[in-house]
Amino acid sequence: MDTNRRRSSHNTGLDYPLFNQQTGRLEADVTSFHRIAQLTDVVDLPTLIRGAKLSRQRWNKNTAGLTEAEEIIVGREMREISIPWLQNRSLLVTIMTTACAAITQGWQQSTINSSSLLNWEEDLGLNHDQHQLLIGLINAAPWLSGSLIGTWLSDPLQDHFGRRPALFVAAIFCVVLVIGTAHCRTWETLLVCRILLGVGIGSKASIAPIFAAEAAPDQHRGQVLMLWQLFDALGIFLGFVSVLIVMDSWRVLLATATIPAIVLLFLVFICPESPRYLIQKNKYADAYQSLLELRGTPVQAARDLYYIHSQLQTEAITKWDPPQTSEESFSWQRGDGYAYQQWIKKGNFFKRMRYLATDDRTRRACIVALIVMASQQLCGINVLTFYSSSLFNKGAFLNSSTVIKWYNFSFGLANFLFTLPVLGFIDSRGRRPLLLVSFTGMLFSLLAISGFFKIANESTKGILIGVFSIVFFLFFYSIGAGPIPFTLSAEVFPLCVRGKLMNPSICHQLRLIHARGWNEFQRYDQLPWPWDLGSFCSSVNVGIQGPGKPFVSLLVRFEFLSIFQFAALLTA
Repeated sequence: MDTNRRRSSHNTGLDYPLFNQQTGRLEADVTSFHRIAQLTDVVDLPTLIRGAKLSRQRWNKNTAGLTEAEEIIVGREMREISIPWLQNRSLLVTIMTTACAAITQGWQQSTINSSSLLNWEEDLGLNHDQHQLLIGLINAAPWLSGSLIGTWLSDPLQDHFGRRPALFVAAIFCVVLVIGTAHCRTWETLLVCRILLGVGIGSKASIAPIFAAEAAPDQHRGQVLMLWQLFDALGIFLGFVSVLIVMDSWRVLLATATIPAIVLLFLVFICPESPRYLIQKNKYADAYQSLLELRGTPVQAARDLYYIHSQLQTEAITKWDPPQTSEESFSWQRGDGYAYQQWIKKGNFFKRMRYLATDDRTRRACIVALIVMASQQLCGINVLTFYSSSLFNKGAFLNSSTVIKWYNFSFGLANFLFTLPVLGFIDSRGRRPLLLVSFTGMLFSLLAISGFFKIANESTKGILIGVFSIVFFLFFYSIGAGPIPFTLSAEVFPLCVRGKLMNPSICHQLRLIHARGWNEFQRYDQLPWPWDLGSFCSSVNVGIQGPGKPFVSLLVRFEFLSIFQFAALLTA
């Protein structure tokens, strides 16, 4: 009992670092912080103190001590249900930037899918029947290099240059290498271009969700993170739309994927830099200016700045130099600076991996992220994303390329439209209920689709497989298994190491995409759906076990990961 009480007290201090701090002590700490962080030129001390008090009492919605104008602004923020995109230009631009990154990824998938209808294999001297392994490798090559190189390259890029420059470099890869693929004359050069393209895809997928998570307000972070999957679905749809426009040139079709990447190049330097990255680099004045752009008012920026600072320092002290008394838990200074920044300076890749392996809380977070990522890939969605053209053409029941293009168009549109409703209840209903409904619905959809392949009448078979694939299976995928994995992976890790530990999750996902994409191309004519059903069933038992409380802030979600019984849930 005493152990549980101490653990609960420890978690409260970590997740609510200002919860029990007295007003006098808080004001003294804020005054010291205002001086050490060199904030005198950007925010006055009274505003910073009001913001710090607001961050301490943010969970009980008490606005005592604020000016009348500040009470109105903060009260409106608390009552907001939808994301206030149009009220804040900087937040809107940031969301558009991450949206372009997601659209680029989806567009890449659908264009290589549809290019098979335009016989790119024959143009490059490959025979569909004799070179299945090689064609599958070319299709899935970006996801292999993205997992092995791109995701890990994003870490040093972000450390040395920041979130925005790192995203810019990834976008350069996506533009240049896509143009390169459109000009390839041999399959060898196409393979090399797609391998290098994966470096940009992997880096972008690791950076953009974290960038969005760090810019979003607490109460809307789930919605903002879900936008990655929404706009990825939009990219898939736009890729299939481009197939209807580009009638007979696979080179032009592949080149169309540069459109969102070029937009990303221009948007990335218009939006503000991540405030958490700036805090990591001890640039508190710049972090305040970034938050001021993202939140709109000085008191909101001061509130979030001090809360992020307190959260990071508390996490760093807990992991690096555990306090012996309750008084020490707020002793954040280390020499001339703060504990978190000192901890970051002493860290490296190997220390972070050791931290991942030895810290129970972070390890459980990683297990959750890997499970939901694996569940997404094992459910069979990439059979449609990569090979819907081949699947719908199987058995000659849809032997018209025009009909197949419209089937693909319907698939992309349905995927996008079915993801839209999740915006309204991902934060209000929680993650776990969405996963439960999603996996259960996909289970029965896959059972039905597997049976339809046994129908003798080709016309009936084609209609039923198309309808169930595009409507029922895709609906259940889009409301849970699609948007939840990226959302959880970007929010589940502790703040002090989130940017670093997102990389293994994305690496795991891209590696699975490569394995499934390569594997399914070799077996698509052997009815892959029953195999997908089996692998899907093996993932359901654990894929639904991640934490998913409604209306719980990202910054306190880790409290659920600190409960020892959670490990039993994962292995149940």
